[in-house]
Amino acid sequence: MTELIEGFAVHRTGSSDPGRPLLVLVHGLGGAASAWSLMLPHLAADHRVVVVDLPGHGDAPPVPPAGMTPRALGSRLQRFAAAQGEPVHLVGHSLGGWITLEAAAAAGELDGVVADVTAFTPAGLWTTPRRRPPLLPTGQQFARLAGRLPGRVATTRIGVTIALAATSTAPRRLPVEVVREALTAIATAPGYVAADAGIAAGAFTGAEDVRAPVTIVAGGRDRVLPPQYCRRSVAPAHARWIEWSECGHVPPWDRPADCAAVVREQVGTTVPG
Repeated sequence: MTELIEGFAVHRTGSSDPGRPLLVLVHGLGGAASAWSLMLPHLAADHRVVVVDLPGHGDAPPVPPAGMTPRALGSRLQRFAAAQGEPVHLVGHSLGGWITLEAAAAAGELDGVVADVTAFTPAGLWTTPRRRPPLLPTGQQFARLAGRLPGRVATTRIGVTIALAATSTAPRRLPVEVVREALTAIATAPGYVAADAGIAAGAFTGAEDVRAPVTIVAGGRDRVLPPQYCRRSVAPAHARWIEWSECGHVPPWDRPADCAAVVREQVGTTVPG
């Protein structure tokens, strides 16, 4: 059953054993809980997993635009984590990665709130925000255009390559259902515009406030956030930095098993045994 907490639509899955670590997964701009579908099977057996839809995404209703900045969403996530009554292991991708870092910064030195953070190709680690050329359509506009194509064109080999070339190094290997869910999620997200504006308006500046262990994974072939927009110098100084040379902007698509292994390793450093 889906719950609505702090503006997030909360989907609980994975193990029912209360002794297992609690993971909270946060998707990127225009995504939804389904963005983690390839990675979840590698984690669900021995972790309790909460997958959230951001406000105005998936099953979560929109909130006022002022509440859609990464910092505001990070504060919401920190409050959600604090309400769990136990250490929470945060996992985020892109915008979700930025939000998990903001949540860790908001938690600061509070014990038992954010156990650690694993951020895949996080947004916000830039000195100058990336600006989209004015004539280039947004990702949502592109997804809506793909949805108007006749028949199953958007999920043919050529259609998938065109639609996801910027996000995956091997879009043709993705299951058709993953492609369809991704395009549908971004095309129908009422919170997309506000979240996109929140991303463009700032940067992550809370590195010094993050006390929890952090692992960041960067994609060597990330066309959405290439190296000048994913800078190690902006991340918390103690963060472990991993770069996969043959990986695009969505590691949970390109290397789901490896992503799960990174999460397991990060969790294992903060939960001995």
